[in-house]
Amino acid sequence: MYMYTATVTSQGQITIPAQLRRELDLDRATLSITKNNRGNIEFEKVPDFLALGGSLNKYAKNINKELTEDEIIKKEKEAVAEAVAEEYKKTLKRMSDEIIIV
Repeated sequence: MYMYTATVTSQGQITIPAQLRRELDLDRATLSITKNNRGNIEFEKVPDFLALGGSLNKYAKNINKELTEDEIIKKEKEAVAEAVAEEYKKTLKRMSDEIIIV
């Protein structure tokens, strides 16, 4: 594992070294979530929304082609909420698995 030095600008932006960006396949369009973990900052890649195309299909239950625009929006919001809750549960599970009690 290599140690890299990142620069924090006066505006609070972090510059990630080019070699690390290449290793992690990061580009301008890639989003990251940062979190404080025992005094350290971790970066986690977030999937591109375009890459998620079709991933909510399993939540679209009994879609009627005759729905109004408001009904479609309501169903979309419900599907997104369910998917986000599911991902949040997975994240909490992963985080709890990483906690080491001394």
